[in-house]
Amino acid sequence: MEVSVLAIATAVPSFAFAQEQIVEKIIDLLSLDSEKTQTIKKLYQNSAIRTRYSVISDFTKKRPEWDFWGTDFPKKIPGMAQRNDLYKIEAPKLAFEAAAKALKEWGGDPGSITHVISISCTGVIAPGIEFDLMRLLNLKSSIQRLGINFMGCFGAFKGLSVARSFAKENPKNRVLVVCTELCSLHFQVEQTPDNMLANSLFSDGAAAVIVGADPTPDETSHWEIHNCTSLGLESTTEKMKWEAGDQGFVMKLSHTVPVLLGRQIGAFIQTLVGENFSDSDCDWAIHPGGKSIIQAIEKALKLEEGLTKASWETLADYGNMSSATFLFVLKNLMGQKSSKKWTVGVGFGPGLSVEGVLLKRSHVS
Repeated sequence: MEVSVLAIATAVPSFAFAQEQIVEKIIDLLSLDSEKTQTIKKLYQNSAIRTRYSVISDFTKKRPEWDFWGTDFPKKIPGMAQRNDLYKIEAPKLAFEAAAKALKEWGGDPGSITHVISISCTGVIAPGIEFDLMRLLNLKSSIQRLGINFMGCFGAFKGLSVARSFAKENPKNRVLVVCTELCSLHFQVEQTPDNMLANSLFSDGAAAVIVGADPTPDETSHWEIHNCTSLGLESTTEKMKWEAGDQGFVMKLSHTVPVLLGRQIGAFIQTLVGENFSDSDCDWAIHPGGKSIIQAIEKALKLEEGLTKASWETLADYGNMSSATFLFVLKNLMGQKSSKKWTVGVGFGPGLSVEGVLLKRSHVS
């Protein structure tokens, strides 16, 4: 029984900021000295990011009109509760937008959705976003609900894996998976190397897919999910962490992460796709965790120029939206109308964990 991705959709908040606009605002707000100013400008200029999105509108307003950061920022910094309060308002709305688009693309009856999976690591709600989606989308009250939380950037891979299992239980099952991340809520004022890097990369966005087996004549199978695999790298739990602080979640990120991933990725890909495999015969959907991550994977796998176009374009247009980002890459690939049979998806996150999914384009023989 082959399981397919039957629809995929994305959504971003209405507030967009150019990367150069963000860095100038940060330098001004934090009154950085000349050394920090040069460091942060170089970091942003070399990020390969053009645009990022946020649910926070303050940077589009004058300081006296700031709702979130407040007029005394950065002397007075929003605490965890204030950041999470905004998450509880905005995350369900963005999740609904992405899910509604996916349902429209799918074209089926929302009442036939049997499972809803919500994935997020940037806020805390109980009951979770999956309950909001059940109500906002008029799904059945008996729908099976699951929240996959705090998996970080590889959350979408876990969502696809679980959805595939649910779909295999019954060919009538239709699973809605929604990734929603509001990373901008966790902007950190203290300019440590980790904070500066995280502040320069992360953005807000949501993405949704519908997964099911044995598509009907009225459904379109974009990809068949052929394999999912995972690898936790030994002795790396301190290399990437996402921890709760008094002033939001704080990212711990070692500069050695790209090197560590590069050492393992070749053997991992061979496990995912098998021995008889040609890099150039596949589309590549690499989670764009940052410029150095993509470059490390390209170098380790000796990928030809252009094979990772979807990842680079996603990074440039949106930044890193944690779990939602990989689905944005898939959406980009879907728009490219590739003639290649296979798509190799690779993601990374706290652990360190490497996650993979092998997809087959349904319209390519």
